[in-house]
Amino acid sequence: MSDSAFKRPTNKTICKWIDSRARRMGLRKQDIEDVQQQILMVLMDFRFEPERSNGASSQTAITAIIDRQLRNFKRTKTRYAEHVTGSENIPNDLAGNTSGSDIESQISRSTDVTTARSTLCEVSQRICDALAQGQSINEIAQSLNMSWHTVRKHIDAIRERFIEVGLDEKA
Repeated sequence: MSDSAFKRPTNKTICKWIDSRARRMGLRKQDIEDVQQQILMVLMDFRFEPERSNGASSQTAITAIIDRQLRNFKRTKTRYAEHVTGSENIPNDLAGNTSGSDIESQISRSTDVTTARSTLCEVSQRICDALAQGQSINEIAQSLNMSWHTVRKHIDAIRERFIEVGLDEKA
């Protein structure tokens, strides 16, 4: 095949593909603009290699990258929404059905968590903060340049420390 068969589409064409595929996946207009920039950055590093493509065209390869990035974007957005929704249930006083003693209990628990956290090593504190922000074990491991096994060991140590100070899952 000639080199012209593998000519890279223009960014304008790629943006149209992204827009079309993102709309099919149910993304909103404001999300599409954000994800377009993200995908274009990924595609800047992409080099189509016909000998490694198993017969796929460059358009098929680019479409696969676009779809993968869109799925990752949706998954991240869903995780964040679930995290925010889950955290809304924690402070019951926002719903107006919490007594004064419940608020005092929540404040006391918050102080206990802060105290327990301060007794952890620096790495465990960073992991604890990342967990509070909703990051996965793999995301934490990647950001701290360590294996997920090491992160898991730190999480176990954090859990043990919190249980030692009376912050078990029943509290």
